[in-house]
Amino acid sequence: MPLVKRVFRVRCVSEPCEKLAEMISEHIALVGEYAITIHDNWISIEFHGYESEIKRAWARIKSLLAGLPKAGRGGFSLELNAMFRELGSTFPPRVLVEVLKRRGFTAALDKDSNRVITNAGKEVVYELSKRIIELAKRIPGNVRGLSTKYYLLTIGALTGIPLEEVLERALALSHLRKDEEGSIVLDIEWVQGVDEFLKKVKHSTG
Repeated sequence: MPLVKRVFRVRCVSEPCEKLAEMISEHIALVGEYAITIHDNWISIEFHGYESEIKRAWARIKSLLAGLPKAGRGGFSLELNAMFRELGSTFPPRVLVEVLKRRGFTAALDKDSNRVITNAGKEVVYELSKRIIELAKRIPGNVRGLSTKYYLLTIGALTGIPLEEVLERALALSHLRKDEEGSIVLDIEWVQGVDEFLKKVKHSTG
């Protein structure tokens, strides 16, 4: 089988070219001979080897790129499964979207591609995601229903108010109630409840 040469180009969209080149090099380190050249806003990868090796290397690069934020009309789109792997935990994407929107960013969930589309920077998105993950660990065991948890997580991530205090205030507002079994359930549509809670907090703090 003859040796061949192939050159591929990759634009540096969400990562600096130097960092992207390093990431690509780590992914293809064991696949044939290659040379990476950094240009203004793109990099070239020149392969020299067997066709099968080059195809395997390019497949690895495409897999890497698929997990990186992508630029779009609404900003960047971040692949959720890649985020879950990097953060070491899952979290409710709908909560992240609502938090981002109330922080002044555009944000939407693309269920078809399993991506979050936002104009917030990657650092902001990951910081908020980590906050949501940590809050989820503190939700009491008697809280029932996804909507109830979404409500608590969104308010907690936005305000920084301890979950115990959020629960007390939400019960006082009749957003939450305890059922006959002692479980805490939501008595309002969760997004509407979040907005009402935030208005009350803003009003009480002047």
